[in-house]
Amino acid sequence: MTTNAHLHRRIAAATGIVMASVLLSRILGFFRDWTVAHQVGANAATSAYYTAFTLPDFLNYLIAGGSLSITFIPVFAKYVAEQREDEGWRVFSTVVTVMGFVLVSLVVLGEIYAAHLVKYIAPGFAPAEFQQTVFLTRLMLPAQICFYEGSILSAVQYAKNRFIIPSLAPIIYNVGIILGGVLLSSRIGINGFAVGVLGGAICGNFLLQIYGAWRAGAIFRPNFNIRHPGFWMFLKLSVPIMLALSLSFVDDWIIRWFGSYLQPASITWLNNGKTLMRVPLGLVGQAIGVASFPILAQLYSEKKFDDLNQILNSTFRALIFLLLPISALTIAQSLPLVYLVFSHTRLHGPDLAATASTLAFFSIGMFAWGAQNILARGFYATRDTITPAVVGTVTTLLSLPVYWLLVRRLDYVGLALASTIGIVAYTILLFVLLARRTKNPEEGSLVVFFLKVAVASCAAGYACYRLTGWLEDYIHWQQIIGALILLTLVTSMGIVAYLALLKIFRVPEVTQYLRRAFSFANRS
Repeated sequence: MTTNAHLHRRIAAATGIVMASVLLSRILGFFRDWTVAHQVGANAATSAYYTAFTLPDFLNYLIAGGSLSITFIPVFAKYVAEQREDEGWRVFSTVVTVMGFVLVSLVVLGEIYAAHLVKYIAPGFAPAEFQQTVFLTRLMLPAQICFYEGSILSAVQYAKNRFIIPSLAPIIYNVGIILGGVLLSSRIGINGFAVGVLGGAICGNFLLQIYGAWRAGAIFRPNFNIRHPGFWMFLKLSVPIMLALSLSFVDDWIIRWFGSYLQPASITWLNNGKTLMRVPLGLVGQAIGVASFPILAQLYSEKKFDDLNQILNSTFRALIFLLLPISALTIAQSLPLVYLVFSHTRLHGPDLAATASTLAFFSIGMFAWGAQNILARGFYATRDTITPAVVGTVTTLLSLPVYWLLVRRLDYVGLALASTIGIVAYTILLFVLLARRTKNPEEGSLVVFFLKVAVASCAAGYACYRLTGWLEDYIHWQQIIGALILLTLVTSMGIVAYLALLKIFRVPEVTQYLRRAFSFANRS
């Protein structure tokens, strides 16, 4: 077996594990938000709840907690490649100790100054909505300690090619939120979900990951040795992410800031639409990105640059092949899809229509959300976190006038459209710069592949849109069974049309992917 074939098999196996986990966690993530809609509805309380995540998320982002698997794995991989794994564990201990202490200090400050900070996070909230946001923020802040420590414990497991236990973290976290809402919301309202956030983080993101890291052979001895060169390498990679304002991180915060000035349920509609968009996005984009990154970092450490380019190209093609048609089909059927998943909740007709509109506009950029995940990891694997940070920050700053203009013209839908425009621009810039950095010989063929898949997806999506409009006159699509029948029929026709168009466009990957799918199905 060739080296590349072996690496592809490793990525495929890891992707399968992560994909199964992401599928379940995304389903639970949707059911989590469905439970909020079912128990509470879409109103000022739910908007306060979703906005209360902003400060905790910011603290996690501020110390690169959300990017630890990106910033720590290249450092650890370097020591492993140099046959100095013991030094890698010393760096691990220093990062856990020092950055954990910093985060605890920030959480304490956040608890004290929460009211002052929420004024800047959601300046348009009414007094009652503001007070509830402050309370929920304080309740959920300690969970960030669990997320941070759990992230580095997961990074260690990823570096050792162990994916199962880290993949369970978001599943248990979402289960905790759902249980908190179901068991407590009848007595304490939306606060029950916040209690679930804390409980799920402790169990899934912290305690379970301690066990997983121990199983992976992690060696931890608390120390504050900030002079260790490995710790400084970690900081060199992390600081650009800490200081950057990449749109991939801050989009939710921008939407909540502008959304606080709109009608009370706007933030909830936007959150529900983006959550639905993230289900296939997480399943495809996140799974491929998480599974391929440790191998990319290993290839760079071993100076196998041709192999690194081949892995990047193959993962990019697979992602585009899957996400573009999913995006087109989602846009074409956004309203029946929303009725299918939210019709038996406290959401009413206007809520469902508004959610469908945001879903459609978010889905235009679905491919970009997935692609930037892989492209950024291409930079991170080469130990370059500065380029994505600078590009992300510049894109965000240039996007702010777009948010302002579109929210004035199109209300809440304008925020979804601005989000899509910004992430597409960010992804295009990353693609061009990464191709230049890695001297990718297949840059042109990747663009041609993207254009062919995009045209096929748009054509199939438009046909599905017209078919959906025709079938709506004959099927009771505003009921669960009717919506399911409609979606199944239209999606089946859309897939056939998409594959037929790719055959006409002579895209060779179609046959390759179909053979792999049939082979996998036969083995299963």
